[in-house]
Amino acid sequence: MVLLVTNQSGKERKVRAIVGIVLIILAVSLNLASMITVGLLAAAGALLFNAISGNCFIYRVLGYSTCPISDSY
Repeated sequence: MVLLVTNQSGKERKVRAIVGIVLIILAVSLNLASMITVGLLAAAGALLFNAISGNCFIYRVLGYSTCPISDSY
């Protein structure tokens, strides 16, 4: 079983990276309660990991893929 299978399209990876960067900027620039900051940074980390690796574990569990390659599994 392959651990990291690309199941995201390039466009989706770019959107996830942009949203992740925006969440990091929000967490750093706003003076929010510490738990909200941790939540924003955790979400940003997950989105950036997905953008870099091209793998979404939720998509994998559901058997969904936006990757243009038809047989990515």
